[in-house]
This record gives sequence, C-alpha cells and structure tokens, in this order.
Amino acid sequence: MENNIIDPKTLKVQSELPVIEFENQAQLEKTVDAMVDRFTGLVVTKETYKPSKEVRAEINKAIKIIDRQRIDKVKEVKKPIDEFNQRTKALTNKLSNIADDLNQQLKVYDDKRRAGKHEIQYMKFKQLLDEYGLQEDQVEYNPKWDNLSLAFPTFVKEAKEACELVEQKQEQLKEIRQAVIARGDELGIGVQPFLEQVGKKDLAAILREMSKYKQELIDVQKKKEELQQEFEKNNKVLPNGKVIDAKTGEVVDKKVTVRLIIKDLTQYQIAQLKSYLKDNGLHGTFRVINNEVTNV
Repeated sequence: MENNIIDPKTLKVQSELPVIEFENQAQLEKTVDAMVDRFTGLVVTKETYKPSKEVRAEINKAIKIIDRQRIDKVKEVKKPIDEFNQRTKALTNKLSNIADDLNQQLKVYDDKRRAGKHEIQYMKFKQLLDEYGLQEDQVEYNPKWDNLSLAFPTFVKEAKEACELVEQKQEQLKEIRQAVIARGDELGIGVQPFLEQVGKKDLAAILREMSKYKQELIDVQKKKEELQQEFEKNNKVLPNGKVIDAKTGEVVDKKVTVRLIIKDLTQYQIAQLKSYLKDNGLHGTFRVINNEVTNV
C-alpha cells in the first residue's frame, strides 16, 4: 500500500512511503512509530497551515486503512481477537493523538483568521449600508460570510443583494402606505391605525379592514340619527336648557355646558376627538392651550 506523507522538516510531500504490511505486525508498528516521530510537535503557523492540513488528512487516512484492515482480519478468522484488536487500537491511538493536536491548533488558527476576516468585512458591510442609506438593524450580517472559503468579492456581491432586497421592501412599503392614505382620503376616515398595520398585513387585507371600518361608522351614524329623531319626537328642549317629555310634560333631562381639558394630544388625536364629538352630535369650540397652567 502506498501513502503520501509530509516531512515536518521540509514541509514537502514525500511519495511512496514504506508499505504498511498488515500481515507483518512488527513492520506495521515500526511504520506507525516512524510516522509519530515525523509528525509529533508540528506547529501550525501561516507558513505551515496548508501542509499541516495535508498532514492531518494523511494521518486520518492511515488510521482508516489500519482500522479497515483490522475489521477484514477479524472477519477472516470469523471470531473475536481481543489482543489483536487492542494492539491495533493502540497503534491508531498514537496517530489519533497527533491528529487531535493538529485539529486543535488548526481550529485556533482558523478562529483567529475568521475573526480578522469578520473585522475587515464588517467595515465594508457598514460602508455598504451607508451607500444604500440603511441602518445596521435593517440588514442582517450573514455569519456564512465569515467562512474562510468564501471569497471577498462573493461577500460583497451577496451583501449588496441583501441591501437591495431591503431597499425594494422599503419601496413596496412606501407604496402601500401611499395607497392606504389615498384610500383613507377617499373614505374620509383616519388612517393612522391602518398605517400601523403596514408590513404586518398585505395591502388587500388592510383595504378590506378600512372599508369595513367605514361601513361600521355609517351604521353607527345611522343608528345615532334614528335615536336622535326618536328623542326629538318624544322630547322638547326649552330655552332654559331643560328637556321635557312631550307627552307628560315632565322634566327628563337638562342641557349643560362642560369645559374639558385634555393634555398632551397629537394633531391626529385632536382630529379623531373632533370627529368623535361630531359623530355623536356634540358641538363646541376647540382651543389649543400651550405653556399655560390649567386646572384639570
């Protein structure tokens, strides 16, 4: 069996290493010990990174070959061979210790490279966000962009695509908001509650809710007008503000004037309040009070 291995001194691939003759246990042990001597103490650096990965691959390959031949040997004799298994396991353990050490060193080195790559790429990512006029909470940085195998141009291309998707979504939301405002003007209703649904529901659903809300207002107004007509039919308001039952002449109510002060309203809330009072047949004068001491 031929196997390629890396000389730790020259870091060059050596071809045609001694054949591991599994039938010759002594030769096998000698070959494994030679590999252990060669590769023990390898240090992963920038210069030895690639050769070290090749060494790890060759060691793992040798372990698999030895273990596969061990299994074949056990099948051949058709009965457990405990001592043979233990001796073979001891050999593969020697190689595994070296592979594990390389694994740990390569991981530490890869983590450092990945962290350095992330720092450089995140600076570019923020630059792209500025170019597209976006904030960091609007575009998610994809962790896969830090993979050492991913080329920088590929990262830039994908980051731009992510920004463009957000840009397109913002434009779509803008168009939806404009459609909601236009529909609100058409129906003559406030749109703020429906604007808050933009991005949570599709436009068709929002427009349906607006139409439903308008119909509810119409129904409520119709009911109020019916009640008002019924009230005026059965009652009469005297000049002094008293309300008397038209049939019995009894005083059933009295009109009064109320001064109501509500603090910290937005313009939208003021418009909604005026609309509510009007819909309920309440009339009065609004006066905005700013920077005045008032008793509420």
